[in-house]
Amino acid sequence: MPASDNHMSLPFALETPLEHTIAADPQWSAGIAWGRPRAGHPEGRVVWHIREVLGNIDDYCAGAPDRARLRLIALTHDTFKYQAARGAPGRARPTHGWLARQFAQRYIADTGVLEVIELHDEAYKIWRALQADCDLSAAERRARGLLARLGAHQALYMAFYNCDCRSGDKSIRHYQWFEQLARALR
Repeated sequence: MPASDNHMSLPFALETPLEHTIAADPQWSAGIAWGRPRAGHPEGRVVWHIREVLGNIDDYCAGAPDRARLRLIALTHDTFKYQAARGAPGRARPTHGWLARQFAQRYIADTGVLEVIELHDEAYKIWRALQADCDLSAAERRARGLLARLGAHQALYMAFYNCDCRSGDKSIRHYQWFEQLARALR
């Protein structure tokens, strides 16, 4: 197994100096060690999820010009679940996507990458809300807002969403639904 700069063994190779720099950060190391098997993530620890998503990037986006950007998103997107999970009961907590973006901003200036890191679960949340309340107009409003915020980064978002949702025991129905809705709203 390749090792990062902080000597933690990783089940995937780091490819760029920036990836090595991120992996050397103790906060990143703490984040990838967090997790246990659960619905959607039978792999447990975040590091194993990252490995799956990186594999999906290789399978679905191998020749894509955005491959390096997608890898940065994969390395950081769920790495701060451990901090989001520790919030005090009854108090609003920042999302793990927002926390991951705050971390990534120390190393990454690419607005598209940062937006996708922060918003990576939003389409899924829209779909879940639709399943709960059956309010299609509310789902469409939220989807329009997400697509507007993503702007020129919609294709990057969709490419990452596709790679992320094909990991663990996740269904791709929510991805297919959002892809169809996004196409209809454009």
